[in-house]
Amino acid sequence: MRNPNGYGSISKLSGKRRRPYMVRITTGFDVNGKQLMKVLGYYRTRTEAMKALADFNDNPYNISLNDVTLKEVLDRFMKNRRGTITESTLKTYKVWCNYLKPLYNKKIKDLRTLELQNFIDSLGHLSTGSLKLVKTFIGMLFKDAMEMDIIAKDYSQFIKLPKHRAKIKRKVFTDEEIALLWTNVDRIDYADTILILIYTGMRINELLKLKKVNVDLGQNIITGGSKTEAGKNRIIPIHPKILPLIIKRMDNKTEYLIPNKGETNHYDYNNFRKFGFMKIMEILGMEHTIHDTRHTFATLISSVSNNESAITEIIGHTNMDMTKKYIHTNIEKIRAEIEKIN
Repeated sequence: MRNPNGYGSISKLSGKRRRPYMVRITTGFDVNGKQLMKVLGYYRTRTEAMKALADFNDNPYNISLNDVTLKEVLDRFMKNRRGTITESTLKTYKVWCNYLKPLYNKKIKDLRTLELQNFIDSLGHLSTGSLKLVKTFIGMLFKDAMEMDIIAKDYSQFIKLPKHRAKIKRKVFTDEEIALLWTNVDRIDYADTILILIYTGMRINELLKLKKVNVDLGQNIITGGSKTEAGKNRIIPIHPKILPLIIKRMDNKTEYLIPNKGETNHYDYNNFRKFGFMKIMEILGMEHTIHDTRHTFATLISSVSNNESAITEIIGHTNMDMTKKYIHTNIEKIRAEIEKIN
């Protein structure tokens, strides 16, 4: 039975094809009354083709949206939110955008649960929390696509996240490792930066973005910090051991205490981690993450001080419970201090 005028048509293409059945729909008529046709899609069987054509006629949609890629939806998403979200949130969105690059050129209407699941599984290096955020971000894009009538179903909701993985166990720098850093402080570039981190408890980005104007050598203090209200603009005393390192670092021609080599800007975190920190760890035969420096500081100061308010203020936490998560108790050191009591 012939389809009614304007309904569309199905034809089988010649040759060996994976999807030989072509479906075309009517997009209008020319001045002579001839139908103007456009390809709706290609299908493996006639049954699939007939269903696609019937679905289209039951619920016609803008076929020009059929080829919209995830990147195009993403660009619209970012454009619409500029000016309505904070700069911090915008930076976070950009990080998630980078994770989605493998999917950029995919037509969003073709992205199904299996491909989305394989993509999430490929990000196994991320924490469970980060994967959850990426999944949520994909869901936000699919919601936008549904609002534009590009898709009718949000397949991102069927993504399954892996079981929660145990948090990375932090390792403090031992006394021997700290001594080795001191031995090589004038020989290895940026060994001094690791020592400054260990003796201040600053987060790596706090130190890398620290401007010299926030270093007061008259009072031997650093004013800086980030991340939380408790961490912002806190006062950090400069330990006598690292004072010469700070003074030496102040004698550069940039506004930052830790500038990138040959540049006027501060050292980028990813570059410092790769070409600075990890290189030093390899040279000295150590196995640490940058964040271990902060844990080391918390352990060192907690082993010699019981002034909880001072400790939390220096580290930049709101309470001691948070600080205690950073502390790795050195039992023998505590024992030695207790045994000093007459």
